[in-house]
Amino acid sequence: MSQPQLARQIYQDLGFKENTKDKPIPAASSKILKRHQTSKEFDNSFKYRSVIGKLNYYEKCTRPDISYQAHQCARFVDSPKIEHGEAIRWIGRYIHGTRHEGIIYTPDCSRGLEVYVDADFAGNFDRLDSQNVDTARSRHGYIITYAGMPVTWKSQLQTEIALSMTEAEYTGLSYALREAIPIMDLIKEMKQK
Repeated sequence: MSQPQLARQIYQDLGFKENTKDKPIPAASSKILKRHQTSKEFDNSFKYRSVIGKLNYYEKCTRPDISYQAHQCARFVDSPKIEHGEAIRWIGRYIHGTRHEGIIYTPDCSRGLEVYVDADFAGNFDRLDSQNVDTARSRHGYIITYAGMPVTWKSQLQTEIALSMTEAEYTGLSYALREAIPIMDLIKEMKQK
């Protein structure tokens, strides 16, 4: 499953020309997005909110590989800075180069329901930015598969502040199980019929 037409539309919304160089990875690993209070305002060279909405839809339907990056940019939709616009342009150049990629569904009936969870304890923590409490929050991500195929996935900041890595991991597991238990019930119900 892929959505090359949506990738093309996002690319056009960003104002890129067809000969713009694509990026091989979804984001610069050395840059962590934050509020950037002293930076210049976003230049409105594209409709920030509209592109964020399309990126969120795109990652939710067929591209879990841009989940983290899309959510990072979406956090600053209320007052984007120039750094946030550049991060979205980077994602746009990445998805243009990988627009024909997506999820391949090939069931492996020997596998059942599997849940994979990971958490990043205060990964954006910045001691020097005491004004931004979001930097102290942990992030977790999970993917739930059935027969080896992805069913649902998510990457999000945790609503509570974890005090240790273990606590962040347990919180991530809790969120994943809230999603997995109804799927387990549905599978049981389908097997009974």
